[in-house]
Amino acid sequence: MNKANRIPARIAEALQKFPPFSMLPAPTVANLAEKAFVKILVQGDFVWKQGDPPGDEVLFLAMGRVEYYRFENGAKELVDVRDVGDILGLSALHEAESYRVTAEVKEDSILYVLPWADVRFILEVNDQARNYVRRHLFWGTRVGRSIASINLETPVESRNILEAHLDGAQVIQPRPIERLLSCQPDTSIRTAAEMMVSRNLSSILVVDTQNRPLGFVTNRQLVREVVVGNNASTSPVARVMLSPVATVTPKSSTVAALLTMLAERIDHICVTEDGTPESRAIDVCTPKDLLAQSGRHPVGIANSIQRARSSARLRELCDDIEAIAYSYLEAGISGIVMGQICAQLFDTLVARMIQIAEEKLAEKGTSLPAIPWAWMAVGSDGRREQVLRTDMDNALVFKSSGDAKTDENHRAILLEMATQVINLMIEAGFSRCQGGVMASNPRWCKTETEWIAEIRDVDHLLDGDNLLRALVLYDLRYVAGDRKICHQVRDTVFEFSATADRASALKHLAEMVVATPPPLNFRGKFIVEKKGINEGEFDLKKRGLTPIRDAARVFALQFGLKSHHSTGGRLQELAATHPELEEVANLARSGYDLLLRFRTLTGLRRKDDGRFIDPSDLDRLEREQLANVFDVQRMVQNAVRRHFNLEAQR
Repeated sequence: MNKANRIPARIAEALQKFPPFSMLPAPTVANLAEKAFVKILVQGDFVWKQGDPPGDEVLFLAMGRVEYYRFENGAKELVDVRDVGDILGLSALHEAESYRVTAEVKEDSILYVLPWADVRFILEVNDQARNYVRRHLFWGTRVGRSIASINLETPVESRNILEAHLDGAQVIQPRPIERLLSCQPDTSIRTAAEMMVSRNLSSILVVDTQNRPLGFVTNRQLVREVVVGNNASTSPVARVMLSPVATVTPKSSTVAALLTMLAERIDHICVTEDGTPESRAIDVCTPKDLLAQSGRHPVGIANSIQRARSSARLRELCDDIEAIAYSYLEAGISGIVMGQICAQLFDTLVARMIQIAEEKLAEKGTSLPAIPWAWMAVGSDGRREQVLRTDMDNALVFKSSGDAKTDENHRAILLEMATQVINLMIEAGFSRCQGGVMASNPRWCKTETEWIAEIRDVDHLLDGDNLLRALVLYDLRYVAGDRKICHQVRDTVFEFSATADRASALKHLAEMVVATPPPLNFRGKFIVEKKGINEGEFDLKKRGLTPIRDAARVFALQFGLKSHHSTGGRLQELAATHPELEEVANLARSGYDLLLRFRTLTGLRRKDDGRFIDPSDLDRLEREQLANVFDVQRMVQNAVRRHFNLEAQR
């Protein structure tokens, strides 16, 4: 190479404009530039060819454009476009393997050639730059890499204060075993009550002869089953105990235990030796016990929600939820994790609003029907992806009496309750659903037989309005009331989806997945709106989130994957159960997670729903991340095409 081409100052100046070099101290970049030289290539030249060894140099593209092609079975496929500021050849050097693609110069280019040994050393001692490169390598799938071949430890910044809590940064501190109050299942109710009074405790743990937990007896349970109920005080506690017992390991975080209690709506949790009911009990904790150990945390907000009485206070707490969400997302928390946390908080909010509505009805002499009913979250709330207070998506189901007039009377009372809850949600900052997907709407308040009949009506999928209803119902999730009746409706969704009658409907859903291309052209540039109030922005929801979300849903319906409600959970279950889709499912989950973070942060910053993104507001790393996710989106859509035989429609 021509040493006369060495221009260290200019090279250093160019490098410092782009990551990871912009993350390095100026002297470090200057020293690296001293060891670099210039390489000029013209249109049609090859930087390298597929199968070539990587050598010992990293290339920085200072001017021009390079395209990556993959040759397979005689076909040539464009897989990536590199422009100014990009690093070339990093993945092959990191893995010490041959190039998986051919790099062809499409515009006359200037490249700065950097010694790999020096670059590698710099990355080893600089956390920020190293983590940037790790993300770069992870998204090497754009050039045909396999995620399984990338063995990288978790980047430092991917961990945050909340995840540290969840992973056990503040673990449960079991008290001395002598403090544990327990009895055998044949102990009389009266004896157990006397033991509780003597120790001034609100509960007693029922254990077997090996001290393994069997159930709880609480003050509330004694009132319900003995004072109000028909159980004699001489009866064994086994007749009135709450079972099964929720258990955690001593190594669990206090926050994880609190979230478990919040999700299960329980007031006591048992610490056992191995975290299961099959081992010896060590301690019993209440929310008060755990909150005293956990410090400030979203669970504290949940506790405040349960005590709130006014709409103004509920709105303040919703503001707190968004404030915490913003701080955690800014710190790098997973968008999927944040959605799970907010879902629990918003569920607690709705449950409290239902209690307030019941109290208001009771004041005017109206009681809720003595029948099973359930408040259901549907749509994004059902998928546990609602962090922002955008429009609400909810529904009601109640037990059919078999008599139309009686059902209508029950519906009228439940609609009155739902209307009060919806009004409280609006006062708390939520918006009415423009499509009317609200429990206060008679169309979304039905008996279980009505819901099941609608789900089984396969023809409704082909109609626009009813298609929307079907899609949001496919994401339904229990929030409050009777779990069983909610699960009865949800089980019908998956049972009927597995039948031959639903094959055409699933194919229709698959066609929707592939109908919307990502907002990225073949040159790697974002496709933005050309007119309207969002001119110059791209639709992150419609063009990015929706296709991946719908793909996860259609695969879940096809394979009967009902363990999870969220898109991330569905993709995780898909990867675990179907090896042929493991790689694309894992990539899709990571990509969807990133898109959720982008949308939520954008919405919190702009005080809107975060749907539209201005590319000019993104830094280089963010643009690269989004471009890579959109390439993964194409992979997901291709997987849907293949699975549902949609190749002819490409």
